Amino acid sequence: MSETQRGGQQVGIVGRTLRLMLALLAGWMSFTIMRLESTTFNLRVLAVSLAITMVYTALHLVLTSRVDKVNRWLGAITAVIPIILLFVIGNQLVRAGVLIYVGLSLLLQTVRGDGSCEVLAIPSTVLKPPTHLAGILFAPVDAIEKHMSGPGGIPG
Repeated sequence: MSETQRGGQQVGIVGRTLRLMLALLAGWMSFTIMRLESTTFNLRVLAVSLAITMVYTALHLVLTSRVDKVNRWLGAITAVIPIILLFVIGNQLVRAGVLIYVGLSLLLQTVRGDGSCEVLAIPSTVLKPPTHLAGILFAPVDAIEKHMSGPGGIPG
């Protein structure tokens, strides 16, 4: 599938590895929060993660219907700000839910090799029309790796 059909950018081995490492870190952090808590707390954390998924699925549907009107960088910043605010302002329950959502999103990006917006990876996988928004967190790494691959550069 070409880059324009996918809506995102193919990433190389360095970008995939960094996404995987951050996904594993988020998974470990959520595990350390949830391992000593009650089952009720853990179910609430999963409910928060599902709620975040629903919100971002709705956002993804809106963005894919208005592809020509949304700037890829401004839209990506708008998509990332709510998850950052939830993590900063939220309590332990909300933070664990955010960590699970972000960890799963980064893990999906690692498996798919997708360089689009990090927080929209789950809706893009489920709904299939990929988002055109940029991946803010790893965009510099992906750009450098793209220019370094080839003869004498990073194999990939």
